[in-house]
Amino acid sequence: MSVKDLTAAELMTAQPVTIAPTATLRAAARLMIERSIHCLLVMAGNGRLPGIIASKDIVLVLCDAEPALLDQLRVADAMTTPAICVQHDFSIGDCLRLMRMSGVRSVPVLRGLEPVGILSFTDVLRAATRD
Repeated sequence: MSVKDLTAAELMTAQPVTIAPTATLRAAARLMIERSIHCLLVMAGNGRLPGIIASKDIVLVLCDAEPALLDQLRVADAMTTPAICVQHDFSIGDCLRLMRMSGVRSVPVLRGLEPVGILSFTDVLRAATRD
């Protein structure tokens, strides 16, 4: 079976790390570093998924500003919104096409409206190189 025939649920990282849109960019950056990940799902208090914040989003802020700005700006100021999402039963082939067309490296995986994981290029690469 080809990796492209697997589903998002089969390759995703379950239980993704989340952060509130009101958290500072410094808090988001620290959480990514502590967990050795490159993105966080942004979850609103009502269980909604308004976006995703990636290390790239924070680095882009640093291109034009001093690191002190990370304490002033909130995740909501730099996150990608809306989040490009896939359903848990989408094929990896379809997920990869969507990710490439959207210019993103990671996508939240949903079951209905509930986030159940995150799928990244790294997850696909790991599966493709397994013996």
